[in-house]
Amino acid sequence: MSVSDTAAAPIAAPTAAAAAAAAAAARRRSAPLVRDAVPADYPAIRRVILAAYRQYAELIARDIFSPYQADVLDLDQHARYGRLLVVEAGGRILGFGAFYPDASVQGFGWPRGWASGRALAVHPDARGHGVARALLAACERLARDCGAPVFAFHTASFMTGAIALYERLGYRRAPAFDFDMAARYSRFGAAPIMSIAYLRHLAPERAACA
Repeated sequence: MSVSDTAAAPIAAPTAAAAAAAAAAARRRSAPLVRDAVPADYPAIRRVILAAYRQYAELIARDIFSPYQADVLDLDQHARYGRLLVVEAGGRILGFGAFYPDASVQGFGWPRGWASGRALAVHPDARGHGVARALLAACERLARDCGAPVFAFHTASFMTGAIALYERLGYRRAPAFDFDMAARYSRFGAAPIMSIAYLRHLAPERAACA
Protein backbone atom coordinates (compact mmCIF):
# COMPACT_ATOMS: atom_id res chain seq x y z
CA MET A 1 0.00 0.00 0.00
CA SER A 2 1.38 3.42 -0.91
CA VAL A 3 1.68 6.32 1.46
CA SER A 4 -0.98 8.14 -0.50
CA ASP A 5 -3.36 5.29 0.14
CA THR A 6 -2.93 5.55 3.91
CA ALA A 7 -5.51 7.67 5.72
CA ALA A 8 -3.97 10.41 7.83
CA ALA A 9 -4.66 10.14 11.53
CA PRO A 10 -6.84 13.00 12.73
CA ILE A 11 -5.19 15.57 14.99
CA ALA A 12 -6.96 15.62 18.30
CA ALA A 13 -8.34 19.00 19.28
CA PRO A 14 -7.16 20.27 22.66
CA THR A 15 -9.57 19.45 25.45
CA ALA A 16 -11.18 22.19 27.50
CA ALA A 17 -9.06 21.13 30.48
CA ALA A 18 -5.84 21.39 28.46
CA ALA A 19 -6.81 24.80 27.13
CA ALA A 20 -7.59 26.01 30.65
CA ALA A 21 -4.26 24.69 31.94
CA ALA A 22 -2.40 26.46 29.14
CA ALA A 23 -4.22 29.71 29.87
CA ALA A 24 -3.43 29.40 33.58
CA ALA A 25 0.24 28.78 32.81
CA ALA A 26 0.31 31.88 30.60
CA ARG A 27 -1.25 33.96 33.39
CA ARG A 28 1.35 32.69 35.85
CA ARG A 29 4.14 33.66 33.48
CA SER A 30 2.76 37.19 33.13
CA ALA A 31 1.58 37.65 36.76
CA PRO A 32 3.74 39.86 38.98
CA LEU A 33 6.29 37.84 40.95
CA VAL A 34 7.93 39.41 44.01
CA ARG A 35 11.45 38.18 44.71
CA ASP A 36 14.65 39.28 46.38
CA ALA A 37 16.88 41.45 44.21
CA VAL A 38 20.44 40.47 43.38
CA PRO A 39 23.26 42.85 42.36
CA ALA A 40 22.74 41.94 38.71
CA ASP A 41 19.27 43.54 39.02
CA TYR A 42 20.63 46.93 40.11
CA PRO A 43 20.80 48.55 36.64
CA ALA A 44 17.19 47.54 35.92
CA ILE A 45 16.08 48.74 39.35
CA ARG A 46 17.67 52.13 38.78
CA ARG A 47 15.95 52.40 35.40
CA VAL A 48 12.60 51.68 37.04
CA ILE A 49 13.20 54.28 39.76
CA LEU A 50 14.29 56.94 37.27
CA ALA A 51 11.27 56.27 35.05
CA ALA A 52 8.87 56.28 38.02
CA TYR A 53 10.19 59.51 39.55
CA ARG A 54 10.78 61.47 36.33
CA GLN A 55 7.28 62.95 36.39
CA TYR A 56 8.05 64.70 39.70
CA ALA A 57 11.26 66.42 38.61
CA GLU A 58 9.46 69.60 37.54
CA LEU A 59 7.25 69.79 40.62
CA ILE A 60 9.95 70.74 43.10
CA ALA A 61 13.20 72.69 42.94
CA ARG A 62 16.15 70.84 41.45
CA ASP A 63 18.35 71.40 44.50
CA ILE A 64 15.76 69.45 46.51
CA PHE A 65 14.76 66.84 43.94
CA SER A 66 18.31 65.81 43.00
CA PRO A 67 19.49 64.81 46.50
CA TYR A 68 16.10 63.26 47.21
CA GLN A 69 16.33 61.11 44.09
CA ALA A 70 19.95 60.21 44.88
CA ASP A 71 18.82 59.02 48.31
CA VAL A 72 16.13 56.83 46.74
CA LEU A 73 18.66 55.43 44.24
CA ASP A 74 21.19 54.50 46.93
CA LEU A 75 20.67 50.73 46.68
CA ASP A 76 23.80 49.93 48.67
CA GLN A 77 22.42 51.93 51.60
CA HIS A 78 19.05 50.20 51.36
CA ALA A 79 20.72 46.79 51.16
CA ARG A 80 22.93 47.56 54.16
CA TYR A 81 19.96 48.02 56.47
CA GLY A 82 17.14 46.31 54.63
CA ARG A 83 16.09 43.84 51.98
CA LEU A 84 15.66 44.74 48.33
CA LEU A 85 12.56 43.43 46.57
CA VAL A 86 11.65 43.50 42.90
CA VAL A 87 8.48 42.68 41.03
CA GLU A 88 9.07 40.77 37.82
CA ALA A 89 6.66 39.79 35.06
CA GLY A 90 7.43 38.39 31.65
CA GLY A 91 11.14 38.41 32.46
CA ARG A 92 11.15 42.17 33.10
CA ILE A 93 11.57 44.07 36.37
CA LEU A 94 8.57 46.35 36.76
CA GLY A 95 8.76 47.49 40.36
CA PHE A 96 11.07 47.90 43.31
CA GLY A 97 10.89 48.49 47.04
CA ALA A 98 13.24 48.27 50.01
CA PHE A 99 12.02 46.57 53.19
CA TYR A 100 13.56 47.76 56.47
CA PRO A 101 12.98 45.38 59.41
CA ASP A 102 13.91 48.24 61.79
CA ALA A 103 12.44 51.50 60.56
CA SER A 104 14.38 53.57 63.09
CA VAL A 105 17.66 53.23 61.14
CA GLN A 106 16.25 55.49 58.41
CA GLY A 107 16.51 58.54 60.65
CA PHE A 108 12.94 59.67 60.01
CA GLY A 109 11.78 59.34 63.60
CA TRP A 110 10.13 55.93 63.37
CA PRO A 111 10.14 54.00 66.67
CA ARG A 112 12.63 51.19 67.04
CA GLY A 113 11.02 47.84 66.24
CA TRP A 114 8.60 49.14 63.62
CA ALA A 115 9.16 47.89 60.08
CA SER A 116 9.17 50.17 57.06
CA GLY A 117 9.28 50.37 53.30
CA ARG A 118 11.34 52.80 51.24
CA ALA A 119 11.82 53.81 47.63
CA LEU A 120 8.71 52.13 46.27
CA ALA A 121 8.77 52.55 42.50
CA VAL A 122 6.64 51.14 39.69
CA HIS A 123 7.54 51.64 36.04
CA PRO A 124 4.92 53.87 34.39
CA ASP A 125 4.19 51.16 31.80
CA ALA A 126 3.20 48.76 34.60
CA ARG A 127 0.91 50.98 36.65
CA GLY A 128 -2.56 49.65 37.28
CA HIS A 129 -1.46 46.00 37.15
CA GLY A 130 -1.06 45.28 40.85
CA VAL A 131 2.70 45.82 41.07
CA ALA A 132 2.60 48.26 44.00
CA ARG A 133 0.01 46.11 45.80
CA ALA A 134 2.24 43.06 45.41
CA LEU A 135 5.24 44.93 46.83
CA LEU A 136 3.30 46.29 49.79
CA ALA A 137 1.80 42.88 50.55
CA ALA A 138 5.27 41.30 50.48
CA CYS A 139 6.62 43.98 52.84
CA GLU A 140 3.75 43.43 55.25
CA ARG A 141 4.38 39.67 55.26
CA LEU A 142 8.04 40.27 56.07
CA ALA A 143 7.09 42.74 58.80
CA ARG A 144 4.76 40.20 60.40
CA ASP A 145 7.47 37.55 60.19
CA CYS A 146 9.76 39.94 62.10
CA GLY A 147 7.17 40.46 64.78
CA ALA A 148 6.91 44.17 63.97
CA PRO A 149 3.77 45.73 65.44
CA VAL A 150 3.57 48.37 62.68
CA PHE A 151 4.50 48.67 59.02
CA ALA A 152 5.06 52.31 58.10
CA PHE A 153 6.40 54.42 55.24
CA HIS A 154 6.55 57.95 53.86
CA THR A 155 5.41 59.33 50.55
CA ALA A 156 5.79 62.84 49.17
CA SER A 157 2.81 65.16 49.31
CA PHE A 158 3.03 65.72 45.54
CA MET A 159 2.68 61.97 44.77
CA THR A 160 -1.09 62.16 44.58
CA GLY A 161 -1.57 58.88 42.72
CA ALA A 162 0.41 56.96 45.33
CA ILE A 163 -1.49 58.66 48.15
CA ALA A 164 -4.81 57.64 46.60
CA LEU A 165 -3.61 54.02 46.35
CA TYR A 166 -2.41 53.87 49.96
CA GLU A 167 -5.71 55.23 51.21
CA ARG A 168 -7.68 52.74 49.09
CA LEU A 169 -5.58 49.97 50.63
CA GLY A 170 -6.52 51.13 54.11
CA TYR A 171 -3.27 52.64 55.34
CA ARG A 172 -3.74 55.27 58.04
CA ARG A 173 -2.13 58.69 58.13
CA ALA A 174 0.42 59.26 60.90
CA PRO A 175 1.01 63.05 60.89
CA ALA A 176 3.28 62.89 63.94
CA PHE A 177 5.96 61.37 61.67
CA ASP A 178 5.66 63.81 58.74
CA PHE A 179 8.79 65.79 57.91
CA ASP A 180 9.86 68.63 55.62
CA MET A 181 11.74 67.30 52.59
CA ALA A 182 13.00 70.77 51.68
CA ALA A 183 14.74 71.12 55.03
CA ARG A 184 16.14 67.58 54.94
CA TYR A 185 17.47 67.54 51.39
CA SER A 186 18.30 71.15 50.63
CA ARG A 187 18.12 74.17 52.86
CA PHE A 188 16.20 75.63 55.76
CA GLY A 189 14.04 78.57 54.87
CA ALA A 190 12.73 77.05 51.63
CA ALA A 191 9.00 76.57 51.25
CA PRO A 192 8.07 73.31 53.02
CA ILE A 193 7.54 70.16 50.93
CA MET A 194 6.07 67.54 53.17
CA SER A 195 6.90 63.87 53.27
CA ILE A 196 3.78 62.38 54.79
CA ALA A 197 3.61 59.23 56.88
CA TYR A 198 1.31 56.22 56.57
CA LEU A 199 1.12 53.09 58.69
CA ARG A 200 -0.74 49.89 59.38
CA HIS A 201 -0.91 48.04 62.69
CA LEU A 202 -0.09 44.37 62.26
CA ALA A 203 -0.76 41.09 64.02
CA PRO A 204 2.78 39.66 64.38
CA GLU A 205 3.38 36.02 63.54
CA ARG A 206 6.83 35.61 65.13
CA ALA A 207 8.71 37.06 68.05
CA ALA A 208 11.50 38.75 66.12
CA CYS A 209 13.62 38.71 62.97
CA ALA A 210 16.64 36.46 63.00
